[in-house]
Amino acid sequence: MAKTTTPADGPARKHRRADAERSVAAILDAALEALASDPDSSMSEIARRAGVVRATVYVHFATREALLDAVMEHAVAEVAEAARTAEPRRGEPLEALERVLRATWRELSRFHALLALNTTRLSPEELHRRHLPVLDQLAPLIERGQEAGVFRSDLPVTWHLAVIRAIVHTASSEIRSGRIPEAEAEAAMLSTAAAAIARPPS
Repeated sequence: MAKTTTPADGPARKHRRADAERSVAAILDAALEALASDPDSSMSEIARRAGVVRATVYVHFATREALLDAVMEHAVAEVAEAARTAEPRRGEPLEALERVLRATWRELSRFHALLALNTTRLSPEELHRRHLPVLDQLAPLIERGQEAGVFRSDLPVTWHLAVIRAIVHTASSEIRSGRIPEAEAEAAMLSTAAAAIARPPS
């Protein structure tokens, strides 16, 4: 015999779905916060920060690896949004590059420990794939700079993107190691990245 649905079924499902979405958002925010201070934070600690029981975390993320993957996607989405909001298509290419890198760096400053964690657990190919939402914001800007004769055109855009990403990661690593003060890292990162892809003087 077919089950008879009632008008309450629809609202009830929507309510449960909304509750689940709120739980996931709380868990991801808590994981970002916890991992930023301690990359070895346990699922129990993340659950405590999220205001849920540990079982709830496992309902949404079956393993710690699954949670780390979701946290990285969440963090990359926020950095990509910072890049988009910085308007990479506006202004002269060099000025636009510095503006976008500054915006993404300041967003990334929340995630230095997470960046280190993902660098060790993911292959270079997978790490590159995860960065695509951010790199896709930069690629048209690099192309525009090449066409304007500001950035080197003897090397492909993919090379410039790889160099910029490596410089940003190096700056993050130097901060974590204490070899450069965080207050100085932004300026060093910006000037190094700009010089690395600039067209050499004739």
